[in-house]
Amino acid sequence: MASLSRTCVLCSDCHPRNILGVTTYIKEHVLITCKSVVKDYNVLDRRQERSWTTKSWNPFTSAAVYDPTTENIVAVFNNTILSRWKHDEDDVDKVKRLIFETPIHKLMVSGDSVYVVFTTGQVEDLATAIKSRKKLKPGLLSDGESISYIQIIEATKLVVVVVKKEGSPLRLLRLPLAELVSSTTSSFTLALNNAQLTGICALSSSELITLWSSGELYSFDLQKDYLEKLPGRQHGVEKSIVTSKSSKILELSPNHISIIGLDKGDEGGLLVLWDIKFAMVTSSRKLKMYHNPPLAWVSTEGVIVLDGGSLALIPYIVQESNLATIFGTKVSETQGISSEDCHSWLKKAVGSCPEPVPAEATQTIFSNKSRALGNLIQSLNRGALSESLLVTDVMTHLIQKKDILLLDEAVTSFSNVPETCLIDVLSLYLQCKDTEFEGLCQCPILQMEFEPYEEDAEKILCPFNSSKAHFINGVLQKPFTDTQLLIDLPRLSFSHALSLIQYLHYLITTGEAEEIPDNQVRVPSLCQASLWLSMLLDANYHQLVMTSEVSIHRHLLSCFTHITNLRKFLEGLEDIEPLINRILEAKSFSKRTHSSALYSLERLIIS
Repeated sequence: MASLSRTCVLCSDCHPRNILGVTTYIKEHVLITCKSVVKDYNVLDRRQERSWTTKSWNPFTSAAVYDPTTENIVAVFNNTILSRWKHDEDDVDKVKRLIFETPIHKLMVSGDSVYVVFTTGQVEDLATAIKSRKKLKPGLLSDGESISYIQIIEATKLVVVVVKKEGSPLRLLRLPLAELVSSTTSSFTLALNNAQLTGICALSSSELITLWSSGELYSFDLQKDYLEKLPGRQHGVEKSIVTSKSSKILELSPNHISIIGLDKGDEGGLLVLWDIKFAMVTSSRKLKMYHNPPLAWVSTEGVIVLDGGSLALIPYIVQESNLATIFGTKVSETQGISSEDCHSWLKKAVGSCPEPVPAEATQTIFSNKSRALGNLIQSLNRGALSESLLVTDVMTHLIQKKDILLLDEAVTSFSNVPETCLIDVLSLYLQCKDTEFEGLCQCPILQMEFEPYEEDAEKILCPFNSSKAHFINGVLQKPFTDTQLLIDLPRLSFSHALSLIQYLHYLITTGEAEEIPDNQVRVPSLCQASLWLSMLLDANYHQLVMTSEVSIHRHLLSCFTHITNLRKFLEGLEDIEPLINRILEAKSFSKRTHSSALYSLERLIIS
């Protein structure tokens, strides 16, 4: 199923008032155009490789584009000046400039051609526009009208233009892409009863998608339908963003779009990925800020959106959806087969029985959930069938209610829990008293004290009772990304971090955290416990170093001592590995002594 990947910062010095656009450049590169500079940015390395600046009195007024035919960068200055230069050009002010009589609205690339869009609505390919630059371009627009949206559909050679005028309804023009597109025009009012247009996108499949302030999403076939039928048929309802505010719709594939708007949950922005075929949201990503209107573009590497003063890159994966993927199955992913193969589960091969339907294909987000948790998921009414869109809301709701038992079920049953939710759940567990966990479920009794084998070593105490430790183990067992967890860990209070450090020390030293834990016992693995401990020490490093409390220093020293001894023990086992292998293989030992033997029983120390 289509999904959005983790957000990363692409460029951190972009002000909303200065940025003009982002366009595709050579492979893995984009052109970022601001009023005073055009930047060549390597998307994968997230660094600037070149830039071309202009004087403040001669600013760029349209996003620069790349002409794949001539390999030139094409840009517009002061609305009426066009310039072209190569990648190795150092000073664009010295490049030949072409002056146009008619102001230029923007430059667009369709296929291998660059088109010039004039403020009159005329669209011409670059070569034709340059030849006739000294002539006034015929007008498609009446007095007071301006271009609100324009898109070239390459497959059908159509130009879609939405025209706005103060005090008048929007007007849509559907034009053939030719040398003079003004020769044949057809237009119609683009309106919906009691609603305002807040988002629009013409897809490569000639389908026009419109979003209205009422939340309704409409679709219209530009190639087959009559303009009198605008805005077309209702396709769905958008519930995740505030649709009364301006939004930006981008095409990711013929069957997938992304909508950027104001998040209903807070004052930030939200990017949602829509599957048009099934009229549903499949993934979403929060943004720090919402800009009105949103500034976003699509590149081959992902969606690039202005978030605050930075450009954020959100990679995406789109693939053809079917009922199996929509309802949460992971069969094609785990078995490495195409989604089309999922349709043949019940086909009967020659001389064999029908292939049984995998259990995963019959599961939905309500599978393996109690009735109470299922009712909560249903009450959220998010209009989505993907766990990734529900888990945060479910966790937040249960944390506010302090429903520990249902929260534990949610942590266990959801396959992917965001790191920020893991920290929020841990914070709740750690601030609750031990008695609040007693009697909630049956769990194994932990040994509260552990006597180390070293002389004069202090006892190791478990900071929680068995019931509380059982619930905390459920969180520590969940998979996570270390870089993301480090971002969220500082939200854990210092006192809670100390308790968790003490508990992880207890798990590692007592051997409760095993390398391969028993499936019947809920406890993190040795690797998981070590990673949590390492990142807690990293996130609280300065406070741990600067504290004057002797008990904290003593505890850290004990932790360091036991882990050092454990490391020496493991290294000692590694040293005798050749000896063990020879014993297992029943090989005879050489009577000759080798001074450079791989093992030495005399030097082996087991702590």
